[in-house]
Parts: sequence; structure tokens; C-alpha cells
Amino acid sequence: MKSKPIGIRFDPAELECIESFAKSHGVTFSEVVRKGAVAYVRDADADRLSLSEVASAGVGEDTTLLFSQFLDDFRHARDKARLIEKEPQWSGDNEGRWPYDLAATAHKLAHDHGLPVPAWALRDKYVAPEPFYAFNTQDPEFREYLEQTTPREFKSHNLFLGENILSRA
Repeated sequence: MKSKPIGIRFDPAELECIESFAKSHGVTFSEVVRKGAVAYVRDADADRLSLSEVASAGVGEDTTLLFSQFLDDFRHARDKARLIEKEPQWSGDNEGRWPYDLAATAHKLAHDHGLPVPAWALRDKYVAPEPFYAFNTQDPEFREYLEQTTPREFKSHNLFLGENILSRA
């Protein structure tokens, strides 16, 4: 198979960095660029955070921050199903309502992206025993608003968190 020559422009700093790496590793400039590009494309989703990894983070980790990172990673992932398919296993004692949130999130994201809903997310153990309202509100009008605007996937997990629950804007 005959290859077609491709021209890639690098700024001087990039060029120097690649040349230095190639020289120190005993390979050609072209090998570094080619292997780097292929590795980038093949493993683009390798470092994306899954829901399971959010749950298994060590004690003291900021679960809210990890969940936000997951949402960002999911948005950009090509293999979205991989990030929600594995049932989360909690590493700490203080999981609170997170199991319900993660199940509802997997449920909603699967529907939004035409993916199969993971079986684990539909188990009864992922339905909160008591309704949970955003901000622990007791205000009847706000509760009614949350009941009307919360996506059905979250409602099915007994969570009433409003229409923007997965928004990162």
C-alpha cells in the first residue's frame, strides 16, 4: 500500500520537543509523530473516569468533584457505554445518597445517548427509600416544581433534583 505524504506544521517549541524526544529515544521524528497520533486515537477513552471509578475512589476524595469529572469525561467519550456499564462498588462507609444518584445518572445518560440502560441501575436497591428533594427543601411549591421538572429517570429513583441535574454549564 502506497502512503500519501502528509504535511504537518509544528510551532518551533513543538518541533524542538519532538526532535529532542526522538533523539533521546533513538527513533526518528516521523516515528514519534506517527506512534503518538495512533496512541492518541486508539486510547482516547482509556483515561476517562467511569461511574464505577467515582464510587471506588478512596476515602477523603471529593465525590462531587469526581462526579463532575465523570460528566465531563462522558460528554467527550466515544465509548460512552463503558463508562456506565459496571456497577459501582463503594470503598467508603459514607456513601449517603450517591448510589441512587449514580444509578439515576446511568439510567438518564443511557436514554439520552441511545445506549442500553445498565441492568444494575434498574435494581430496587438503587431506589431511595424516601423521596429526596434538592437542597432538602421543605417548601411545598419548590417541591412541586422539582416534581414537575426532574427527568423521569431520576424520579424513578425517588430523586427530585430539577431539570438541570446533569448540566455542567
